[in-house]
Amino acid sequence: MKDYRDKELKYLLFILIFLFLIWCTPILEVKPLTGKNSMLEALSNAIESVIISGILSLGVFLCDCSISSKSKDKLVGLFIIPRPGETIFSRIKNGVFVDDRFLVEDAKNKYSDIISNLPTEKKAKRNFENAKWYKIYLFHQEKEKVKQSQKDSLICRDLFVETVLFFLLYCLSLIIFPQLVTFSWKFIATLVAIASVSNRAAHVKMDRFVNTVIAVDIAEDNKL
Repeated sequence: MKDYRDKELKYLLFILIFLFLIWCTPILEVKPLTGKNSMLEALSNAIESVIISGILSLGVFLCDCSISSKSKDKLVGLFIIPRPGETIFSRIKNGVFVDDRFLVEDAKNKYSDIISNLPTEKKAKRNFENAKWYKIYLFHQEKEKVKQSQKDSLICRDLFVETVLFFLLYCLSLIIFPQLVTFSWKFIATLVAIASVSNRAAHVKMDRFVNTVIAVDIAEDNKL
């Protein structure tokens, strides 16, 4: 899982930094350079813009490293929608499980003990379901299908988190560097669009990852 961040997240950060520079700083501003002071001012603005973009980039990296995986999952769910692993067996029990790789009835039969022991209190129920699902995941974590679906979910999740962090730090830079950083509706709209798409993708891929673990687990029984 260590290499899932090598490309996609770096590319997104590069794109956001580039758009920040051209839309939110005076780095491309064309002014008449009639004197030495004007040239120095233009050079100074360019250097300061690059430094600020570097600070934002470093800030996103440090903030991302300081946020736990569980907190990232909750952020994807906007602290309202539970993680897929926290509702997997409830969904199987209620027959609202949509995945064509296995039958719901097979899942109900295989996990009947878990389903029959589901707690009634919401928080305890979610913790119970996620813990049981995680035990199943540990048995199959080295399977290629599981590893690939997990990688896809992590990429989409972290793309969303990175975009949100950049948005927050951009807003902070407007306060700290009002003389240099400008407000841009185009940049805000771009961040919102990227966040919306990556959030939706993260939910799809996280569901797929959780379902893949169950699908592989059931398929193992069918082989015996």
